[in-house]
Amino acid sequence: MNKEHEILIITKNTNGIVARIMSLFNRRGYSVNKMTAGVTNKPGYARLTLTVDGDDKALNQIQKQVYKIVDVVKVKIFPSEGVIRRELMLIKVKSDAQTRAQIVQIADIYRGKVLDVAPNSLVVELTGNVKKLRGFVEMMKSYGILEIAKNRGCSDEPWRKKCNIFQKKSKLKMIIIYSD
Repeated sequence: MNKEHEILIITKNTNGIVARIMSLFNRRGYSVNKMTAGVTNKPGYARLTLTVDGDDKALNQIQKQVYKIVDVVKVKIFPSEGVIRRELMLIKVKSDAQTRAQIVQIADIYRGKVLDVAPNSLVVELTGNVKKLRGFVEMMKSYGILEIAKNRGCSDEPWRKKCNIFQKKSKLKMIIIYSD
């Protein structure tokens, strides 16, 4: 059965490493739903986080293929349970003098922060789980959504042993994931 999986890839930060990894996924026909890349806390290393669809057999194959790429240091598949996931969303909503206070009040309930006020719109920043952000989007639909920019900010996985390949005493592993 196909389901969504998050894969963390730690690599040496070399030119074209992201292109080589994504090319592998393209050649093998694996579907990448979300992807992010950035540097790690250790200079010279990069972190890629991919969200892919597939069954356990395909996931195992992906892991083996990625490990074959020169400069890949670690490949980790995150479990579906026991991981704290947070997303960040910026949402621009139509507003006027009559609706502005209502939108701000709803944003406060969702612990949102108003970042920008214009004559015909508001920009609100929210963080939380997917369910919370979807709820806010549903509430804002009646006012008129102009734009949404979203990313999955981070996932933390508690560990009982060494988990961060760069920090031996760390108890949490953090990954950064962007989504559409």
